[in-house]
Amino acid sequence: MSNFLFAVNVSVYLHSDFAWYVFKEKVMRSHGLIRVRLVALMAGLVALAIVPACQASGGKNQVPPEQQERLKTMRKQGAKASLTVFPIIMGDSAALNKDVADVVAVLLEKAGMTNLQTTDAVFPLPKEVPFAQAAELFGEFVRKNPVETDYALYAEFVGNPETGTKEIRCVIVDKTGRSVLVDRQTQADREFKRAKPRDPMTCCMFLVERVRTHLGIPKSARDDSGKGKFARMSSENSAGPGKAERAAMEQRQAVMKKTGRSAKVAVFPVRLSDDEASGTDAAHLAELLSKKKLCEAKAVDSPLRVKIEPSRSMQNLLWGLARTFQDHVKRNPPEADYALLADYVMDPRAGHGAWAVHFVVCDRDGEWVIVDFQNNHHGDFQSIDPKTFDDCGRLVTKRLEGYLR
Repeated sequence: MSNFLFAVNVSVYLHSDFAWYVFKEKVMRSHGLIRVRLVALMAGLVALAIVPACQASGGKNQVPPEQQERLKTMRKQGAKASLTVFPIIMGDSAALNKDVADVVAVLLEKAGMTNLQTTDAVFPLPKEVPFAQAAELFGEFVRKNPVETDYALYAEFVGNPETGTKEIRCVIVDKTGRSVLVDRQTQADREFKRAKPRDPMTCCMFLVERVRTHLGIPKSARDDSGKGKFARMSSENSAGPGKAERAAMEQRQAVMKKTGRSAKVAVFPVRLSDDEASGTDAAHLAELLSKKKLCEAKAVDSPLRVKIEPSRSMQNLLWGLARTFQDHVKRNPPEADYALLADYVMDPRAGHGAWAVHFVVCDRDGEWVIVDFQNNHHGDFQSIDPKTFDDCGRLVTKRLEGYLR
């Protein structure tokens, strides 16, 4: 079974089940390390009811008194506790992922923690070793490979693309290797059922919320300022345009909004994959946009074969699509005021619907007006819950209406 991957950027929660697909179909073909990023548009971590800290293994095992005392000591430090996040095991094949550790660090930073590090040091827990021994073995590893922080974290996301996440496991030890927290959540646990962590992003969110609650860090400590070390690193590596270009896009949106229903929009065949585009779905989308009186939309016949460079970052994929479409429009100006290209990313499993829906709008000169992404972490996506191509068209229409009305 292929490993499952986490793909996300600093400005939006981009991880949906599509992250599994990117890994299986594309990322395995590339070998370079790519900085994982997180996104600025965050509605907040999933609210979870967590069991008391003394029930560190989902209430299944009695926690030794000395471990409880060490957790109390760490809780006193709270958000100020210094913590090193080790590469996280992803999937049934036990692939270690340093990038996901960076994402967990960003989320912990947003939760209020201020003294965080990640490391390239690999703690490979053998598959045949039961998780019950993980804390002891991880502790031995930390003693032999000292960390600069007072505590170290190791975690596993157990699952695969077909079954989703089956377990989320976490161990925290102090710098001497003594166990502080052992937390194991499975599909049988109430909190796990409530959060339904299926894809890598929701696994990270669930893990961080468990840690935050066990450490007693209040939600009021949350920091979305983007001034933390990991947030700055993510921002510096952002795949999207800079502030100046985003400001220019807002101005172009204002012009399009003012033009209103008289704006002529050429709707390109909808991208379904690197090699497939649908004129039928473009015609359906154009009809929806015109019926909503958002613009004068008309489908164009010539498909644009958009091949996007594989990447672990959904923002790289999104802006790769945007740049390719921009180049095409600049070379081939449409007989309209604007050009629109939608991209429907469908789950290949029958009946599972869409993983993500993108669309890009350029003006006649090829300048970006709107670059939009939706997946199951976004409200509009959830309200429509697209199962078919027609549903995806309704979602694009709803999103465009939000920009132009």
